[in-house]
Amino acid sequence: MKTNKVYSGSCLEVLKTFPDESIDTCITSPPYWGLRDYGTEGQIWGGDPDCEHDFTSSTRKLHSGSWGEKDNALPHQKNATILNWEVEDKTCGKCGAWKGELGLEPTPEMFISNLCDIFDEIKRVLRPHGSCWVNLGDSYCRNPNSQDQTGKTGIKTMKYNYNFKHKKKFGSVYKAKSLVQIPSRFSIEMTNRGWILRNEIIWHKPSCLPASVQDRYTVNYEKMFFFTKNPKYYFKQQIEETKDLLQRNKRTVWSVNTASFKGAHFATYPPELLESPIDATCPRFVDKITKKPREIVIEKKSMERHELPKDSPNYRPARYDGKYSQGQRYAMYNEIGYDDGRGDDEFEPGVVLDPFFGSGTTAQVAMSQDKDWVGIELNPEYEKISEKRLKPKIIEKKTRDKANEFWDTK
Repeated sequence: MKTNKVYSGSCLEVLKTFPDESIDTCITSPPYWGLRDYGTEGQIWGGDPDCEHDFTSSTRKLHSGSWGEKDNALPHQKNATILNWEVEDKTCGKCGAWKGELGLEPTPEMFISNLCDIFDEIKRVLRPHGSCWVNLGDSYCRNPNSQDQTGKTGIKTMKYNYNFKHKKKFGSVYKAKSLVQIPSRFSIEMTNRGWILRNEIIWHKPSCLPASVQDRYTVNYEKMFFFTKNPKYYFKQQIEETKDLLQRNKRTVWSVNTASFKGAHFATYPPELLESPIDATCPRFVDKITKKPREIVIEKKSMERHELPKDSPNYRPARYDGKYSQGQRYAMYNEIGYDDGRGDDEFEPGVVLDPFFGSGTTAQVAMSQDKDWVGIELNPEYEKISEKRLKPKIIEKKTRDKANEFWDTK
């Protein structure tokens, strides 16, 4: 497997070609369910791989929001301007396999199953100390009767059935206007398949787009899940500074403005959102032989007020002497570095994987931290975007690597 490369094709099929335990961390944002048609060739999901499929086709409506008319828009941007976008389903009458694009499955359960099949492969390629980060948004259930009010198009509308059996009869259909709870269903299925869910990160968007709804609140956050392969894993402690210039272990609500750049799709997540996850779970150095991460030393020091930096609002010039023998204490952290006595030449960079590579934000952040990356992308249009975007970053990293090699030999 070559690093610092984008592999073309279906992420599930490409992942099957990767060797076991070859990746240090995965961070990605897969397609959200029922939101966009990305204009790619449908893949075959489920069923019998040895079956000579006999697909029957049907069509349904997908309301995907609004974007605006643009001549140079990508496929999913163009169809986003259409209120009721037509989606084609192909189902094998022999084995039940479904052919279509990930995210356009007719039911949430099928989407979760297909998505988690991909992460089964990701779990295989992760090293024992590996982690996986997934940014996934929710969807609202649409009223199927509102998708084709005239009934003249001949296009099939659907109700989204769920398979969970209740003791009482509550009905078998997702209620219109209800959140489908895709992120929750996904995280539960991931843990059912053996992943360890360490955190749910709340990505708060201070500059979120306004919503035209009047009967609910505007949603200004998304979730990012932090999974690990094993109970013991690599994690570099993340420290944040408070408003009063004190330090503490990083919290799980991150306020990060959305970001975009010319030519990218609007699903781009901002580089700032990825900086901490990649820094925390992808080691800067991995042993070339054992493939184990090099542990960095972070020193924690407990300090009293008179020991704090003088620019801290909590600083006092003299030690507190009063009723208590010890005054209030504050934690301060200092990154010491590596104390194993080994040279950097015994190690290689950690590897970050993004199976839904898109415009290449993951690679951009990985290179800024001197780490390697691997991307998988199905849509050739995004390959062109990421190649153009990352070219100067790749040149910059190669120059930096050569400079480091030069000074290491001095």
